[in-house]
Amino acid sequence: MHLCINVTLTANIIDNTLSIHRYVKTVNMQKLQLSKQNEKHALLLDHRQLINKAYGSAVPNSETYELKSQLFQFQPKTSQQPPQNQRKRKRKCKLSETAKNAAVDNINEYLELLPEAKVDAVRTLPRYWEDEYGLPQLHGSNTTACFYNHNVDQLRALLPQLRPSYDLIVIDPPWRNKYIRRLKRVKQELGYTMMDNDQLAMLPLGQLTHERTLVAIWCTNSNLHQQALETQLLPRWQLRLLHKLRWYKLNTAHQLISDLNEEDASQKQPYEVLYLACHVQSNGAYATDLTQTELLLSVPSIVHSHKPPLLDWMRQYLQLERDQVEPNCLELFARYLQPQFTSIGLEVLKLMDDRLYDKK
Repeated sequence: MHLCINVTLTANIIDNTLSIHRYVKTVNMQKLQLSKQNEKHALLLDHRQLINKAYGSAVPNSETYELKSQLFQFQPKTSQQPPQNQRKRKRKCKLSETAKNAAVDNINEYLELLPEAKVDAVRTLPRYWEDEYGLPQLHGSNTTACFYNHNVDQLRALLPQLRPSYDLIVIDPPWRNKYIRRLKRVKQELGYTMMDNDQLAMLPLGQLTHERTLVAIWCTNSNLHQQALETQLLPRWQLRLLHKLRWYKLNTAHQLISDLNEEDASQKQPYEVLYLACHVQSNGAYATDLTQTELLLSVPSIVHSHKPPLLDWMRQYLQLERDQVEPNCLELFARYLQPQFTSIGLEVLKLMDDRLYDKK
């Protein structure tokens, strides 16, 4: 396995958020507003540029690394539906929550505000990230980040080596799902180790938070997982739900990667759900401005479950200590490193493979 050890992480992620009607353009974020009077908005994130900016802002020009553009080539495509009698029958879920959320999101109206996208010719890239990941348990650090190639299920054993608490915690749990089970049947190393809700509830998250900690949790579209997160996991972790929103996935033409099925939530959807929470003892008004962001949009990575970084967006809502310049962040089930983060996971260096980067 090739590890991109020459990528120097930096603490200087600059928050360039502006306030302009309809949309605000920065290097890596655009703020979309449906009307000047309505402060609610969507954010268009540039996943690739967010990573490139984090890795390159304090690195000498001769040593700058950028993620390959091929990793974000989600080309528009049309799929032919099989004849009705050949379609696999799926249990239909009640319309309620899915349809209601779709209406609240105003997704089609936001799509109309997106800038025109340039669709480049497809350039294929070998799927290096599917190579077997066989690194042993190890730990590393530099001035702005550290990592533990370690099973999050054994997080309690790491507590003496971690900070007493973190300002931002990002969690992308390995929820049990059919897609990963299918991958494992084909090739064992392609599927990560899934955890059930009882295992997740045992994570000592309450010992890593303070009253101003914000926690971002990625969740699948499974109603069962979402219900467990809201009723079982958040209370167990001593967290209070602040906001729940969708991350809509776009192709390179700025269209949804698949149709939005408002009537059958069991069908594949072009979005995932992001939960934002805070400590149960936090001030009741803490970070409530987060709810003004109705949804996130981005062209996703072709690497399965490679989520866009959230710090550039969320840092404006964090309340740090008086003399604190940068937040202390923690990511659980991480698969790549970020400045300001302690990253923990069984595949924590998987996407630090230098074959996925171009040297500038």
